[in-house]
Parts: sequence; structure tokens; C-alpha cells
Amino acid sequence: MIGRELADSISGARPGASELWVWPLGQMGFAVKSASATLVFDLYLSRNDRCLLPAPFGPQDVAFADFFFGSHDHGDHIDRPIWKALSEASPGARFVVPKMHAGKLSEDLGIAAQRFIGVPDGGTVDMGPVRVTGVAAAHEFLSQDKESGEYPNMGYIVELDGKRIYHAGDTCVYEGLHQKLRARGVIDLMFLPINGRSGNKYRGGIIGNMTYQEAVDLAGAIAPAVVVPCHYNMHSFNLEDPQLFADYISAKYPGQKYALPVPFVPLRF
Repeated sequence: MIGRELADSISGARPGASELWVWPLGQMGFAVKSASATLVFDLYLSRNDRCLLPAPFGPQDVAFADFFFGSHDHGDHIDRPIWKALSEASPGARFVVPKMHAGKLSEDLGIAAQRFIGVPDGGTVDMGPVRVTGVAAAHEFLSQDKESGEYPNMGYIVELDGKRIYHAGDTCVYEGLHQKLRARGVIDLMFLPINGRSGNKYRGGIIGNMTYQEAVDLAGAIAPAVVVPCHYNMHSFNLEDPQLFADYISAKYPGQKYALPVPFVPLRF
């Protein structure tokens, strides 16, 4: 199911009070719906000749979002060509981005500044039914702007209807990440990239993330209720076998629950 039919199914879904329904949309893109709100993370709808998945739907179909999250200003996470259309399709939605990008994105994309919520590392913002805490991400490097002290790459811990979600964005494991995650309490749902990194990729401008082994160990240390591996097999130059993640986590942390996403097929937690 793709296109308007998929968008309508997300719009019409009615999770129970203790449920989270999740639609994998490719790469780090997910729609997460609870009884109170619909969150859309890192939605990537633009396509090129190296994409292996079709777009799930058009931006004009996304009339169901309460919050759009962008983890960093790369096209497959903040898909600039579609954000203006998203703002029009979901006119009440807010855009959650790293604090250092909020003003620039508003100016560049022609979206009202009041619709942007800039989240800093360690900062917490309350937005009605949603509470968001920024967790700096190390996209190969834990970069920090020298003038503002802000981080361009961000993960988010989102508290929603008594559940806690960690969307890592693009990141490697770095010193202090475990402490930041543990400080927020038990995580119910964790999204982690597993596409890894290499010299060939880096020389080609493909900035890497944690490997599937590192993602397994992070999940094993934090012990979320469920971990979902992601950021693989969207592009021909960024492949990974999620069964390797499944085999390793089953062997090393046999009590840890995980779910392997199938693009566009909903998961219920």
C-alpha cells in the first residue's frame, strides 16, 4: 500500500490509549501515531536514480501530521523541496529541528518562524501532548558550531501519552550518549541507524553512522522495550542486511525485543 491509500490509512488509524502505531517510510523516516498526536520523523519523499524504494506518498497527501521532526539538514532527513508543501498539507503542524537550523529553515523555505521549534542538546520543550528533549548526534563527528555552541545534528527523546521514544537521527555512538539516554528514564521505542561507515563511503561524501554491532550494543545497554533498526537499503550506495542485526542482538541480548521494519507496513506496540 502506497500513495494516497497509505496516507489515508495513517490519517484514519485510531490507536488505543496505551498504543503506538508506527509506519516505516524509508531511511530514518517514520510516522508514529498515539491516541493524542501523530509525529512524522525525517520524512524523505524526493527521489533520484539511486533510490531503491518508491516514495510512500506525495507531500500534498500528508494532512495527518501534528509534528514534523528533522534531525539534521541533509536532504534525506530534512527534505527541503517538500517542506513548504508539508506545511500547507498539515497547516496546524509544527516543525521540530536542531536549534541552530530553525531560523535559517524558516527563512529559506518560506514557512512562518512560529511554526518552528528549535531544540538544543539537553534542552526540553513542552508542546501540548508532546515533550521533546534534544540529544546531540555524532554524524561521524560530534560537530559543534563554534559561535553558537549548538549542534547541527540532533536526535530526539519524545515523551507522548506516557511513552518515551528515542529517534537517534544519524549518529555514531560517542562518549556521554549512554548517560544522556539513561537520564530520561526508560525508553519504550528506539530507532537506531545501522548503515555503518567506511573510508570509501566517506571519500565519496557519504557520512556514516553506527554499525549494526554498535547499534545492538547501544540497545543492549539502554534496554528499550523495543528497538527498530533503520537507515539502510533506501539507496544503492548505503546497504545493510537487517538480519545481521537480528542475529547479533538475539545472540548477545536474548531478552531484548526488536522489530525489523518493512517499508510502509505498520507496526503496533
